[in-house]
Amino acid sequence: MSYPDSVLDLLQAPGTAILSTRTPGGEIQSTALWYLLDEGELKISLAGSRKKLRNLRDDPTVAFFLLDPTNPFHFVEVRGTATVSADPDYSFRDRVGVQYSTDLSGFDQPGEERFIVTIQPSTVNAQ
Repeated sequence: MSYPDSVLDLLQAPGTAILSTRTPGGEIQSTALWYLLDEGELKISLAGSRKKLRNLRDDPTVAFFLLDPTNPFHFVEVRGTATVSADPDYSFRDRVGVQYSTDLSGFDQPGEERFIVTIQPSTVNAQ
C-alpha cells in the first residue's frame, strides 16, 4: 500500500509522530518518536532496551499518527503490522539522525543494539 500524495510532504519531512503499540497486558502504549520514509516504507529506529520493541515482538499491531504542526487538519494515520529487523552496523539509525540533524548514538547505552521497525500498512487515513 502506498501513501497518498497529499501527505508525502509530512512523511518526507522531519517531524514527531506518535506510535502506539499494545503492552503484554493489553493496554495501549503511545510514544512520540522520529521516523523516516525510506523508499516508500515507513521506518523507525529503536534501541534494543525500549519497551516498545518488546511490545512489538509480542504483538506487531501498530498505529502511527503524524499531525502537521502548522495545520491540524493535515495529518496521516497508519494502522498496520510492524516487522522488526536488526540494524547491526547502525546505518539506519545514522540515516534517521541525518534527517533530524542529530547524532542518535548519544541516546544509546554502550554496546546497545539498534533495530529497524518497518510498518506494513493495512489502513491509511489522511487529510
